[in-house]
Amino acid sequence: MKWITKCLLLATLLLPVLLGLTLLLAIDDKPKLQNRADLTPEQIARAKLIFRQNDPRRLQSGAIARVKLAQQELDLAINYFANQYANGVASLRIDEDRALIEATLHLPANPVGRYVNLALELRQSAGLPTVDHLSVGKLWIPGLLAKPLLNLALNILQPAADRQAFANIVKHVQFQSQRLTVTYRWQADLPGKLRGALLSPEDQQRLEAYQRRLAELSQTANKSLSLTDYTKPLFKLALQRSASGDPIAENRALILILTLYVNRQPLMKIVPESGFWPRPLWRQVTLNGRDDLTKHYLVSAMLAAYSGTPLADAVGLFKEIEDSRGGSGFSFNDLAADRTGTRMGEQAVASPALAQKIQALLASADENQMMPATADLPESLTEAEFIRRFGGTDGEAYKQLMQGIEQRIAALPINRE
Repeated sequence: MKWITKCLLLATLLLPVLLGLTLLLAIDDKPKLQNRADLTPEQIARAKLIFRQNDPRRLQSGAIARVKLAQQELDLAINYFANQYANGVASLRIDEDRALIEATLHLPANPVGRYVNLALELRQSAGLPTVDHLSVGKLWIPGLLAKPLLNLALNILQPAADRQAFANIVKHVQFQSQRLTVTYRWQADLPGKLRGALLSPEDQQRLEAYQRRLAELSQTANKSLSLTDYTKPLFKLALQRSASGDPIAENRALILILTLYVNRQPLMKIVPESGFWPRPLWRQVTLNGRDDLTKHYLVSAMLAAYSGTPLADAVGLFKEIEDSRGGSGFSFNDLAADRTGTRMGEQAVASPALAQKIQALLASADENQMMPATADLPESLTEAEFIRRFGGTDGEAYKQLMQGIEQRIAALPINRE
């Protein structure tokens, strides 16, 4: 009995020491990776092409399909998500039968170190890849121990049921030099099964609150109205709900509901249960008298609120470049709406205090307080004319005009300190 007591006492004394040593080994003073992801219009175009070529929605449920992805494309995607959701940097290297994922995460200021350098090596198997090993700083963890640790971390980030629904369709992952091939069996109901990975039950409840309020507002609205006719009452509701809730989550839900509405996209695509909620009547919603600017503004706000500004900027610019090649033409008006919406989306989720400040401002803001004047900006430019007049996106004339647009945006009351 005394021996057991001594062992327990020794373990109690040694546990803090062991934890301290583990912490010292896991945290580093220097980052292993430093490059951050920055999406370009060309990369957005490539991603869209890959999706069109491999769109699983064209398949019959139960059909077997394969998709091949290059290391460079996957490396960009994993690095981008590390930047946006973990304040870190990541990289991917694919070799024959193996793949190595590395990441550097930034820690708050502390006396031990500022970085966690991670490395996860996956090994090809008959089905899904297996974990060969995980290293955290100077700690090396074999796959047998690393797997339950990774499962624990993933359970925090994503429900196990959603991961299992996804895993059930993937039949084989093949690692080749700088390339990955995924063989899967498509299931038509997969998007519905995975909706929990995108929206928690709490998020769905928030969406329902704004959908119901929007439906009420649309019943008495004119056929054409200003965006502020919706933003004022909706942000007033957000401000009320944030008093006992999460203002950032409230803003995201509000922005998503408005973005889907002005683009006439049914909420059921994201939340099937919303089919039982009140449906708003479609109205034309304008900014500066144009409904296209409203769409640009809200899509960019949504991208910034949910994904981060590099993606919002790249998508907005890519849309204008596409238009200049045969669509509606390159428009600085549209870019101004993109940038203004992005700025609003940034602030709406920057911090709880700033999220509530934006709610209070937009609950009473008129158009000229949330959107700059755009009537004098060039638009409908062909690609040749855009290059001739502004030298392309690297031209000095383009940069000067964009600087002027940014100054207009910064001068808006909702963007002032």
